[in-house]
Amino acid sequence: MSLFQSLNVTSNTSNQLGRKLEIVGDNINNAGTTGFKGNRAEFSEMLVDASIGVDGGNQIGAGAVIDGKTRDLAQGTLSNTDSATDLAIDGNGLFAVDTPFGQAYTRDGSFHFDRDGFLVSSDGHKVLGFNGEEGRESNSVAPLRISKGNMNPVATSNVKMTMNLDAREDIKVFDPLSPRETSSFERSVTVLDAKGEQQSLEVYFTKTSDGNWSYNAMANGDDLEPQVEGKVLVGTGNVTFDDKGYLQNDSGLNATATFKGGEQQAINISLTNKDEPTTQFGTDTSVSSNSRDGNTGGSVVGLGFDQGGSMTLRYDNGKSVQLGKVAIAKFANEQGLRKVGQNLYVGNQTSGQVSLGQSGKEARGEIRTNALELSNVDITNNFVDMMKTQKSFSANAQAMGAIDSLLKNVIALK
Repeated sequence: MSLFQSLNVTSNTSNQLGRKLEIVGDNINNAGTTGFKGNRAEFSEMLVDASIGVDGGNQIGAGAVIDGKTRDLAQGTLSNTDSATDLAIDGNGLFAVDTPFGQAYTRDGSFHFDRDGFLVSSDGHKVLGFNGEEGRESNSVAPLRISKGNMNPVATSNVKMTMNLDAREDIKVFDPLSPRETSSFERSVTVLDAKGEQQSLEVYFTKTSDGNWSYNAMANGDDLEPQVEGKVLVGTGNVTFDDKGYLQNDSGLNATATFKGGEQQAINISLTNKDEPTTQFGTDTSVSSNSRDGNTGGSVVGLGFDQGGSMTLRYDNGKSVQLGKVAIAKFANEQGLRKVGQNLYVGNQTSGQVSLGQSGKEARGEIRTNALELSNVDITNNFVDMMKTQKSFSANAQAMGAIDSLLKNVIALK
């Protein structure tokens, strides 16, 4: 190898070391950037083409070159925050956002709502997700947005109870004019009318024969439209048990009532709640569980995210409604994503096609709320790497100086 070739080798290596210092410096400068992933320079040796012999015995090195850089995809530390809209991915995947140049992806979950109700990134890009209530989310992604205000009241249409009816009770014939005296057990049920106001139904249980019971719902006449005196029968049902006391058949009780100031309301009462049917054993009658649907009107008191990335509105009536779920993007080769700045990446042929789905599914990470993922850059390791690169750069500069001195001596020969 000539002196000029040697000078070219050291010059090229200095350039490559300078590029490595750029990568290390970029890591250090972004050690405080949310969701940043550090990079590592990948070197390989170069050979002088003319020195490659048939058996490889005459090969001479021509310095080093950076083939590329590898992104460190290791999980960054999750840091808790006070913001309900701060999200972090614990595991694989990226958030998807809508930008002026198309769909982009990020690990930075510093989100907030803009004046139009859209969930946006710190740079104002709309966050993408699956809109819809729990279990009814859309199959396609769209910007997540607050699309609901106050909750309207919903009238009760279903009441469910699980209980035990005492098999030792006497057989009776129910009389609506004397409900308490002609029944074995009485249960008050609270329902909601169309205005969300509470109304009461009295349900009377009567043993009509061995293994057979009737249950009858009555309302106070003063609560009905038009008003009448006393109690009014609004529905009847029948239930049958086998000889061991297990439920065989429940006809259901279909009650119909028009409460004051409202419209006619149909209410179904069933004796099975949460897949637990009513029984008829030889023990005291008692209700073990009951539930009803419907809700009062409600005003929004809170907005936030549940674990898993569900965007939820909370109301002062105790109800909550999911508006949508944050989407998680997954790629066959995440290393192949191209950086475009602002903590964003875009897909390309190297990364493969994007696959969007919900967190925790198909190897996607879980979304954590009130948290941000910190940069995964190790400051100590990068400073050590910077010092080693600096020493290599200095040694290479000394080699260039030595070669320069030799060239001067050769040129000075006469």
